[in-house]
Amino acid sequence: MNGKIYTNSFDNPLTPITKSLYLQALKCQNAFHLIREGVIQKPNTASFGGYLEWGDFLSLCKGLFPDTPTVEKSTNREESIEISANYLKQNISHFGSQLRFQNFVGSVELMEYDKERDGWILWDFRPIGSIKQDILRSFFFYQKLVEGLGYRVLGFKLIRIQTKFVYKGGEIPSEDYLLIDDVTPRMESEFGVREEEWNLFLQTIQTGNEGNFPYSFLANKPSCRSLKTCLSPSHCAKGKEAAKEIFDYRDSSELAKQWFQSGYSSYESVPDSELSPIQKIQKESHRSGKVHFDTMALSQYLSNVTKSVAFLDFESINPYLPIYPETKPFQHIPYLYSLHIWDQETDTLTHKTYLHDDLGSDPRKNVMEHLQNDLPKGITIFSFNDFFEKLIIQESSSVFPEYLEFWDSIKSMFIDLALPFKKLWIYHPGQNGKASLKEILPCFSDESHFGLTIREGQDANYQYLRLIKKQVTAEEKKRVLEDLIAYCKLDSYGLFLIYRMLQERLSVI
Repeated sequence: MNGKIYTNSFDNPLTPITKSLYLQALKCQNAFHLIREGVIQKPNTASFGGYLEWGDFLSLCKGLFPDTPTVEKSTNREESIEISANYLKQNISHFGSQLRFQNFVGSVELMEYDKERDGWILWDFRPIGSIKQDILRSFFFYQKLVEGLGYRVLGFKLIRIQTKFVYKGGEIPSEDYLLIDDVTPRMESEFGVREEEWNLFLQTIQTGNEGNFPYSFLANKPSCRSLKTCLSPSHCAKGKEAAKEIFDYRDSSELAKQWFQSGYSSYESVPDSELSPIQKIQKESHRSGKVHFDTMALSQYLSNVTKSVAFLDFESINPYLPIYPETKPFQHIPYLYSLHIWDQETDTLTHKTYLHDDLGSDPRKNVMEHLQNDLPKGITIFSFNDFFEKLIIQESSSVFPEYLEFWDSIKSMFIDLALPFKKLWIYHPGQNGKASLKEILPCFSDESHFGLTIREGQDANYQYLRLIKKQVTAEEKKRVLEDLIAYCKLDSYGLFLIYRMLQERLSVI
């Protein structure tokens, strides 16, 4: 009725099984049922800003198959399914094929008919640089739909991105930018694995939610990794939801499962004999509620810091369709930095920032020019996970060689402020095992990203790319740029607060 399958109880409609639901079932059987029955929402797997570039990427892919019709997406899915069925019956290749077999529905990017062999090649278009397992699983799902409809599947091909492609300007040449992989041999070699997954999936459907293993992460072939990533602990681990915290122990993905089976349900319940030195630090910090502080390690770590120090944070975009000459797909392009400079002797904090607001031009040269002017010579530079900041400066200097000397003068001055938290030289129980700036900052200061409009780097990436790709009002542009500056400023200011906290603790111990 209306393309839906109904349960025996209360006649509640179940969502048709899509490819994404199938993949969810392979990750967690319980979550599959809960999503399908409308108990919990399907997790959002879409990346920030992906749709901003998808249309252009799709056009490049379609350009390889001229005169091939497209099944346009319609609010009336039945209409799209009917159009696709007619193309299939007439052996006509087409984009966006909408398929339905029993209660399975799916959309194949391209159904290509091979006249000589009288069968179909299934194509997928992915703006990625490598082949992942979920792509192969998706192909198998499509295969089951096509074969269920009575058609012969001959092979599988994937279009992805050539990550070594260097953009020279103008239109992007499809033949250089796109890679075509014939994954048929791999699909054939892994057929047994895919078939086993499919049979397990069918069994999941037939047994229903009540027949699933109560803790998916403890099954012989676990479909989810841990209780920490569970979409609904109240359903999957009823009465043991609090045990989620033992999965916060560092480096404990497999150990935590054993601890859970042993009945441990909190940091304190895990015996010291089963913990690593780092995990023991976590346990003691949570037990006492006190901050762990390794004075010797931190003193050595900060021993060569200059009297004046800088705290640097970049924001960037990394489009998979290159925008600026001499860039590659997914390369991070800086458009904004925030720089706090602290003179410890005078306790003076200075803030400098640069935001490239000319959205039609390459921001890198201007970013490098302003940073060279704003950054004092010969001082220590703190960044959080400094590999990112150093890579941005290095790559920008390679394109604009006038800044190579600047890069050479500062690359040895960087110190990674994330290192003490990764090594657990310092640990606050409020971190709950995490070591990101967003988690650390509220533990050691009154500052937090929570009150900002933009709260994470992915969103900052998306917002600036949106300004480039979409038409927005002057008022909207002004608001977004101000939000970006505020976000980046808090990141570098947060580094200052953390560093000052470390210095103050060292001075009183």
